Amino acid sequence: MIMKIGLMLLWILSNPMNKKIAIIGGGISGLTAAYYLNKKGYSPTIFEASSQIGGVIQTKKIDGFTIETGPNTILLSDQRTEDMISDLGLCIEDASPESTKRYIVKNGKCTAIPMSFRSFFSTSLFSFSTKFKILTEFLRRNKPLEAEESISQFIIRRFGKEVLHYAINPFIAGTYAGEPDRLSMKHAFPQFYEIEKQHGSIIGGLFKERKNKNPFKIKRRTISFLCGISTFTQKLAEQFRESIIIQSQVIDISKNENRYKIKFTQNNDEKSIICDNIICTTPTHALKKITIDGKPFQDFNELSTINYPSVISVSLGYNSEDIPHDLSGFGALVPKRENMNILGVLFSSSLFNNRTPQGKSLLTVFMGGSRHPQHFKLENNERLSLIYGDLKKLLGIRSKPIFTHESVWKKSIPQYHVGYGHYKSILNMVETKLPGFYFAGNYVNGISIQDTILTSMNVVNEKFNFDVRD
Repeated sequence: MIMKIGLMLLWILSNPMNKKIAIIGGGISGLTAAYYLNKKGYSPTIFEASSQIGGVIQTKKIDGFTIETGPNTILLSDQRTEDMISDLGLCIEDASPESTKRYIVKNGKCTAIPMSFRSFFSTSLFSFSTKFKILTEFLRRNKPLEAEESISQFIIRRFGKEVLHYAINPFIAGTYAGEPDRLSMKHAFPQFYEIEKQHGSIIGGLFKERKNKNPFKIKRRTISFLCGISTFTQKLAEQFRESIIIQSQVIDISKNENRYKIKFTQNNDEKSIICDNIICTTPTHALKKITIDGKPFQDFNELSTINYPSVISVSLGYNSEDIPHDLSGFGALVPKRENMNILGVLFSSSLFNNRTPQGKSLLTVFMGGSRHPQHFKLENNERLSLIYGDLKKLLGIRSKPIFTHESVWKKSIPQYHVGYGHYKSILNMVETKLPGFYFAGNYVNGISIQDTILTSMNVVNEKFNFDVRD
């Protein structure tokens, strides 16, 4: 009898209907957290500071062109993410089979990345000596530096400078908008760091790791949705429309006995709610706007110093006949040593079907990042002039586009620089100081859309393990 009463009390106290959960941030991380909480019977409240949900994931339709102002694709490789998409009733659109063809710029020309052993031996991207280093990497047992290694140091040690210059440098610019000289191998690519640590080799380790079956791993796919990536966040938001408070800036969090009081402003009015738990997914640079118990919080101020470089995404529509270069493929990334103004260009109209009017082509160009921070300060016409010059050299385009749309992200992607462990320790300390407060977001365990989805999923599963269906 006593045991039954105890279990009943535990159920009452743990019942999702009795717990109020606040999510700060209405991007993919916050919406995913809400999705998984809802699966467990919770009804969270989402605070979004801007006027629109979805964060950097925004799709626009202008003059018949479908453009992505943020991420252009999702790299899907985990069954749990696919299950979530299926549960939402969304139909996945796979990238064109031709998108496997990708380019690196070398000597001002688009050079295909080798995708097979035959193309690897014939590629002009790497010299014979570099190819030999790659093929014999598994034989080398050179030890890492005693200090934390940058990506550049790691790659040079394992594969040589040419791989860094014409593979890793452009890849980092295209994914992180960062510089491999500053990013930490341990924190930016922990899987490769651990593989070398365990097996003494990257290539050899990858072959050995194939035997360790990941139950959630599926064949990698580059995907979007029929009306663009924001279809994903919009579908998520539909489930919580009544629980999303837009244009709501959280200004203070205070502990009230065993619960939290959140103060926020909306339409110049100050309001507050009481909740039991908080999941924070807002970018770290926004944390300095939030006080704790009415006072500046040093840990939040420190986290706000994580570097987020500015990135400019420019969509360019052309008459297809005005582009001499073949656009079949994903796009081209630009190494730093090519001395161009753009970081890369996506062949957007070739990636997915029906993204442009008939007879038109769409390119998406990226500028700025850690490589060219000065581009953020230029005027729109100045940036376009630089882009036109690079596209003329790269793709032979001499005509002006018939359509342009520019998206400027002052703060884009958190940089996992060498020493990032300092910030991770602060994240852990904050969660200890504020019991029931948890971090999720692309600054926790990876910057990709799938990384952020899985991070939010893990937070919910680990911290809110009561299931209403139990």
